[in-house]
Amino acid sequence: MSRPTDFFIVGAAKCGTTGLFRYLAAHPAVFMPENKEPNFFCSDICTFGAVETLGQYQALFSAAPSQALTGEASVMYLFSKVAIARIMAYNARAKIIVMLRHPIEAARSMHAYLLRHEQENVADFEQAWGLQALRLDGQALPPRWPYPETLQYGGLYVYAPQVRRVLEQVPRAQCLFLISEEFFADPPLQFARVLDFLGLPPDAARTTFPVVNQAVGVRSALVARLLRHPPRSFAPVSQALRSVSNALGVHPLRSLQRLNTVAGRKPALRQSFQLQLERYFSADVAELEQLLGRALWHVSKESSSGNAPSTIP
Repeated sequence: MSRPTDFFIVGAAKCGTTGLFRYLAAHPAVFMPENKEPNFFCSDICTFGAVETLGQYQALFSAAPSQALTGEASVMYLFSKVAIARIMAYNARAKIIVMLRHPIEAARSMHAYLLRHEQENVADFEQAWGLQALRLDGQALPPRWPYPETLQYGGLYVYAPQVRRVLEQVPRAQCLFLISEEFFADPPLQFARVLDFLGLPPDAARTTFPVVNQAVGVRSALVARLLRHPPRSFAPVSQALRSVSNALGVHPLRSLQRLNTVAGRKPALRQSFQLQLERYFSADVAELEQLLGRALWHVSKESSSGNAPSTIP
């Protein structure tokens, strides 16, 4: 019988988990499968490509050295109502790592990520936010992505109920809560905390912490759409360009895609919508601070008084 997985990065999505996954996977005393998100334990959420059986799950770790710590990173485990309980039933000694980010920024990044990967078809975040209830009812879903849970930009980042579920089911000594903004402000210090939590020695080879999955925006949504799905009338030209590209070793369409992208670009929110979002998340952030016993992101007092919100960090 395979030994159970030692640690889990359980989310939240778009909070830096991919970076942490890669930093840990490169540690000589750690084994993490190439499939970053097997999603085996969140059986209540439909996700594309989820590992369905225990045998398949254990096979992911078949190449792990006998002395290595094993871990995985499925970001929907935190949002799932059953995953944490299932993980602890599988391994009562499992260590749980949670990464959290300012909820508005995380929600916006999730929307941009899904849009870029054609799992969202509404380019305007405010409009997509307004579709959440309809989508839970199976309406207005993107044609390429029939999974409404991952399109719940509010629910995914209402953290307090999710963190409470972790604290109720996992001994506190087996939990590590990381704040994304703090982690990437000082990666060496924060990564050292992670290694200490897992009982691992320092990684002497880890001298840099490259940015992973940086938010990418587009200069023109129309150009991006045409490059992804060119009209049929363009097919002969596209085929000719592909032949020339292969012969010359140049790729004009890829170059156009690169020119149409810009790292970290997010359109400004309407002030009234930003205020709406701050109001939506403010009580949850306050409760989360109580649960974790520390101050977190600033949510302006104006959010509850009806005045203009302050700048989101």
